[in-house]
Amino acid sequence: MVKTIAAVLVVVSAYFFGYHQGQNQEELENARLEISALKTALEKQQAEQARLSSSLTSLRAAESRARDDADRVRGELEELEHRAKTDADRERNRCLRLAAEGKRLLQEARRAIEFCQANHK
Repeated sequence: MVKTIAAVLVVVSAYFFGYHQGQNQEELENARLEISALKTALEKQQAEQARLSSSLTSLRAAESRARDDADRVRGELEELEHRAKTDADRERNRCLRLAAEGKRLLQEARRAIEFCQANHK
């Protein structure tokens, strides 16, 4: 009788040990799958960050070039204004300066819109 009870206890213990090991294996497999999914998501985010960083660098370079061009045009217009002899010439030059400023602002707005369109789909 004692041997039978001992044998039943050993079988029950083995069953619970095996059951517990199975649960641990399943949890480990789930954790590995989750880690794999997180690594993939991280790689995607890093690639997206690199792409956005590159786009932002290009945008900053374009903005800098546009600012330089606008400054150059503004300088040329100021020089023309100083040379202008009549009020009509001065008024025409003011209009040219305003047109150049408007063009610069429009270019900045377009770049910002294009950046948003390209990077926030």
